[in-house]
Formats: sequence, structure tokens, C-alpha cells
Amino acid sequence: MKLQIDSPFITIGTRITNLLILNFYWILGCIPLITIGTSTIAAFSVTLKMVEDRESPSMTSQFWSAYKQNLRHGIPLTLILAAVIYSVWIDLQLFHKLEGNPVGFLILAIAAVCLLVLHFLYVFPLEARYENRLPASLANARKIFVRFFLRSISLVGILFVQYLIFFRTAPVLTYIALFCGPILAIYTVSQVVMPIFRRLEGDSRANDGFTINGGT
Repeated sequence: MKLQIDSPFITIGTRITNLLILNFYWILGCIPLITIGTSTIAAFSVTLKMVEDRESPSMTSQFWSAYKQNLRHGIPLTLILAAVIYSVWIDLQLFHKLEGNPVGFLILAIAAVCLLVLHFLYVFPLEARYENRLPASLANARKIFVRFFLRSISLVGILFVQYLIFFRTAPVLTYIALFCGPILAIYTVSQVVMPIFRRLEGDSRANDGFTINGGT
């Protein structure tokens, strides 16, 4: 029995290998920490094309080219993300450690998490695909979440299940997560958001409150 080069087995194996390599690039790009957002945008620039089977022949070149192009927006996004996460952590610490466990701090933490998900679930793929100012990308991310609310909530649920599998089951999976967890989450978001992008691009209402320029 001959194994065809374009067989499903070879195709799936190649896709998995490319994703693992992309995860390694993502980790390298995150090493300065302040460039976590930049590296995430660059990874999305590859996975969004993977979803439609039109990735560049040179994934390495595509990732690092997108990395350099998105430093200007990626670093501010990292700082905003870090600030919100830190505020959530502070609120939870105050809730647990202050006498009487003042519920106001818990409410603030929950509100901050909701705002985080509302704006950051889609902002990185938006930055990877379109050329917009950062405030416009954040606004578009919020509007997409609201317009496709059920799909967005389902996506949040899927990502949460992935988190539980890697970090709340077997300890060995926590170490495995380093090699595939981030890119699995990024690829999952890409699978969900790419049809949304295509719909918005072809929808006559796409400009109704949206700014989508420079789609690729």
C-alpha cells in the first residue's frame, strides 16, 4: 500500500508539525514579555491563513515578518492586557485578605474579567488581518463579540475547557501545555473567527459600526 503525499494522514501530520513549530516561534517572540501581544498577532497572521489552507510556503518568514510589522500595536496591547490582569489579581487579593471579604472587590474583579474577554477575545486576530488604529481594533473586537454573542460565548467555553484539561487534570499535561497549549488556543480562535471575518467582509452591513481595512 502506497502512502500518498496528499493523503489525510500526511496533511494532518504536517499541520500538527507546523503548529508545534509555530508554538515555538510564539514562545521565542514572547521572551521579552513586553512583546507577548506582538508574538500573538504574528501567530494569528499564520493560523488565520492555515484555516483556509492558504498559508505562506515559508511559515517562518511569514511569522517573523508579521512580528516586526506589529511591534507598534503589539506592545501597547501587552501593557493593557497586563494592567487589566494585574487589577483583577489585586481585587481578588483584597477580597480574600480584607476582613469581611468585601464583595465590592469581587464584583470589580468579575467586571474586569468581562471587559477583558469582551475586548481581547478577537483583538489579536483583528490586528493580524486588518490595518486599523488600535482603538478601532478594540472597538471592533467588542462589537464582533456582541453581534456574534452565542458563538463568542461558545468559544470562551471551549478555551476554558482547554485550560481545565491542561492545568486542572494530570500534572504532566501542564508541562505539555508549554509545547502546544498557546498555539492550540490561537488556532481554535482562528477556526471560529475566520468565518466571521469573511461574513463581515461580504456583508453589506460590514461597515455599520465597523472599520475593516486592509484585509488579507
